[in-house]
Amino acid sequence: MRESLIAGQYLLIEQIGRGGFAVVWRARDDRLRRDVAAKQLFLPPHFTEEQRREHRERTFREARSAARLTHPGVVTVHDVVEHDGVPWIIMEYVPGRTLSQIVRMEGPLAPARAARIGLRVLDALRAAHAHGVLHRDVKPSNVIVGDDRVVLGDFGIARTEGGAGDEITGNGIVMGAPSYTAPERARGEPAVAASDLWSLGATLFYAVEGRRAFSGPNANATFHAILTGEPAPARHAGPLRAVVDGLMRRDPAERMTAGEAAELLADAAGERASSAATARRTRRVREKWREPTRPTPGTAAVPPPRPAARSVRSPRPRRRPVVTVASLTTLALLLLSNGLRVDDPRRRPTASYRTPVPRPRLAATLPAGGGEVLDVAFSPDGRALAATGQDHAVRLWNTAAGHPSATPAALLTGHGHPVAGAVFSPDGRTLATGGYDGRVVLWNVHTRRAFATFGTHGRGAGAPSFSPDGAVLATSGDAVRLWDVGTRRTTRSLPDPGETLLSAVFAPRGRTLATAGSRAVRLWDVSARPRPTTLTRLTSLVGDMAFSPDGRTLATGGDDRTVRLWDVRGRRLTATVPRFAGRVNAVAFSPDGRTLACASDETVLLWNVRSRTAAARLDARTGTVDAIAFSPDGRTLATAGDDAAVRLWDLH
Repeated sequence: MRESLIAGQYLLIEQIGRGGFAVVWRARDDRLRRDVAAKQLFLPPHFTEEQRREHRERTFREARSAARLTHPGVVTVHDVVEHDGVPWIIMEYVPGRTLSQIVRMEGPLAPARAARIGLRVLDALRAAHAHGVLHRDVKPSNVIVGDDRVVLGDFGIARTEGGAGDEITGNGIVMGAPSYTAPERARGEPAVAASDLWSLGATLFYAVEGRRAFSGPNANATFHAILTGEPAPARHAGPLRAVVDGLMRRDPAERMTAGEAAELLADAAGERASSAATARRTRRVREKWREPTRPTPGTAAVPPPRPAARSVRSPRPRRRPVVTVASLTTLALLLLSNGLRVDDPRRRPTASYRTPVPRPRLAATLPAGGGEVLDVAFSPDGRALAATGQDHAVRLWNTAAGHPSATPAALLTGHGHPVAGAVFSPDGRTLATGGYDGRVVLWNVHTRRAFATFGTHGRGAGAPSFSPDGAVLATSGDAVRLWDVGTRRTTRSLPDPGETLLSAVFAPRGRTLATAGSRAVRLWDVSARPRPTTLTRLTSLVGDMAFSPDGRTLATGGDDRTVRLWDVRGRRLTATVPRFAGRVNAVAFSPDGRTLACASDETVLLWNVRSRTAAARLDARTGTVDAIAFSPDGRTLATAGDDAAVRLWDLH
C-alpha cells in the first residue's frame, strides 16, 4: 500500500506502527502540505455486513468525540475518512519514539524519568475525561516521547463516557491490548475513567520494570490473570511503587484517584516548588497508599525462627574446644562435599556429575519485527526456525542455509491480530499458527503459503500442538479444540464446565493430551472418550507446559513462580525447581531430556533434571523472555520476548 492515496488527499509514505486492531502510517496531506499520521482500522474478515456497518458508524462517532480534545499531551485528530470500505483516522504526526521503543532499546527507566512521562500522560487523560472522552487503550506503544513533548496517541478506540458501544466486539474480542486492560473491562463491563488510570498504572510498571505486570500465552490467559491474580512485584519502582499499586487496584472504587496520582508523580519527578503545605499533602497521600510489607520478590514468606531444639541429655560443662589437624581436614572435606552436592547418594542419581554442564554463548540475534515475540519453534529437522508475535506476522528463517543472521526471514502474513503460538508438524512440512483473532492457519513450509484456516468463531487461539502422528491438531482458548488435519474439521471440544482451558500440549508418544486451565492440569486420552485424569488442582495459572522426550514427565510453570515436574504414569509430583523472581513464562526440555529450560522475567534457567541442580543461567537483559525452544540436536537454544528479537545461544 506504499505511496497509495487515501480519500484523494492523504499520500501514504511509510508504516510507523502496528497494533492489535490497526496499522499507522506516516502520510502527507496533499491539500494542506503537512505530514499526518493515518490510522487504518482492521475489520475482521468474519464480520457480517451489519457488523461492518455498525463498526464504521461507531468509529466515525468516537473519532469525532476525540477530535474535540485540544491539549498539548493529546495527539490531535484532524479527520476521519473511509477508503475502500475501511475507516481511517487522520491525526497529528508527532516525531519521536514510543515508550515501548525506548524501554526495548535502553532498558527500564529510572523512576524519576518514568514519573515525568507518567505525569504528562495523566494530564492528557484528565483533560480527556473532563470532556467525557475515555481512551480505552493506554499502553506503552501509545505514549510518544518527543524532544519537548510527551503525548498520548491513538484515540482510535476512544469513546464518550456512557456512550453506545460494547466493550467486547461481536466476535468476543475485548478492544485494546490485553496486558493493559483494566479488570472491569476484561469482564466485559463498560469502561470508566478509572479504567484508563489502571492502564496508566500498568504502563508505569512496564516503564520501570521493563516487563508487563500481567501476561499469558494468549488473551484469555492474560485476562484471567488480571481478574484473579496480583500484579508481578515492582522491584525497581522506588517512589513510584505506591502509584503503581494504587492505580492497579482490582476494584475501580478502591483505585487511586487522578488527583492523588498527580500528587505522587509530581513529587517523584521533582517538578514543583517545595513548601511545607505541599510536603504535608504529599505525605498524607503517600501514607494513605502505603501497603503492608510483602515477602521479598522471589522468596516465600518466612515464618519466625523457632527456638533451637534442646538435647534430651544433661548439658555438659563448657570446655574450651580442642582443634586438631584431623578435625580441620574432616571439616574441610565436609564443606567441599556439601558444595559439590555429592555427599548423600540418596539425593543424587548415580553418575549425574558426568552430565556435561553447558556453557551458553550468544551466537546470533535475529530482528523479529516491531513488537513482542510471543513464540518460537524449530522444525523437527532443525532446518527452519519460526517466530510469532504482536505485529501479526509469522517469520520463518532457513537455518540450513548457513548462519541464520545472514538469511533474511520469510514473512508470512494471514492473521489480523497478534499471533500467540506456532508448531511444526512431525514431518516438518506444515507450520500451524494460532492468533488472538481466533484463526488457526496451516502453512506449507516449502512454499511459505497458507493452505488451510481453522476458525474458532473469534475466540483467541493459543499455541497449537500436533499429535505425534500429525493427524490431530489441538488448539486452546476458551476451550481445547481437536481438529482433524486431513478433513480440516473440528472433531471434539474439551471444555470443563465453568473452566477456561488456556493451554494444551500432546505427549511425544501415544494419544495423551495435557491441558491446563483456570482450575486444574488434566490428562486426556484423545483416542477414547473417558473423563480426564486430574493431575493437580491449581491455585494459580499455568503459563506453559512441556513433556519430556520420553513422555514420562510433564513440566508446568506459571504465576506462582515455580516449575514442577510430574510423573505422568504415577500422577505424582517428583521435583520442584526453586522459586523464580517472577512469573514463569515458558518451559522446554532438551532433546535428550537431561536439561529443562525455564524462562522467567529477563532470565532463562537451565536445570539439570538428573541432579536437580542449576546448570547455567542466561541473563537476556532485554525485557521479559516469553518463549524458548531447543534445536533438535540440543546444541542451540532460541529465546525471545519483549525486545522484538530472537536470540540463539550456543550450548556447546
